[in-house]
Amino acid sequence: MTETPAFLFYSQDFLIGTLTLPMEDRGKYITLLCCMHEHGRLTEDVVIGLVGEMSDKLRTKFKTDEKGLLYNQRLEKEIKDRTRFVKSRRKNASKKKAHPQPFPLGRESEKKSESSSNERCISSQVLPNGEDLDGAVKAQFISLGLSPIDAEYETLTFMAYYTGTGWKTNQGKPIINWKTAVTNWYTRSKQFTKHKQHKTLTELWLE
Repeated sequence: MTETPAFLFYSQDFLIGTLTLPMEDRGKYITLLCCMHEHGRLTEDVVIGLVGEMSDKLRTKFKTDEKGLLYNQRLEKEIKDRTRFVKSRRKNASKKKAHPQPFPLGRESEKKSESSSNERCISSQVLPNGEDLDGAVKAQFISLGLSPIDAEYETLTFMAYYTGTGWKTNQGKPIINWKTAVTNWYTRSKQFTKHKQHKTLTELWLE
């Protein structure tokens, strides 16, 4: 079983990637993905025991390693990304527990009320009012127009990135307003998605 009980599932990519598959193959596909998430790569015999014979179209969704085990490349990438993120969060949480730090408010002259301080520089996973930062960031992404699934993905990548930088900008300056950081992230993400030339998530599912 993997270290994490879940992995990101992009419903739109899955639907598009399985349009040419009959319903029976779609059921086999998602069943095998779940089993591979729980138990890792599978032998041909185990696959047949789980879902029966696979059609040629369904087989293209999987690769075979040097040991003859079947696996899904996209699934393994999502599992690694999720595991890496969870480990980083646990590591950061343990550090904060051992060395608690006050919530940074920047220059003394800029201190405001507690409600406004919720928008200011972040160095912990909990806002002063007790609200979970992950949930606040996800809600902000949704308010900007993302679906809950897309907001979940952007929250994971946003939190992982800025946790890794110590909540600093590319110029090394502290993040003063997390809501502004989320908005800037969303704007850059839209521009990147519009102009990027490498494979899209949908194209990866179609491989």
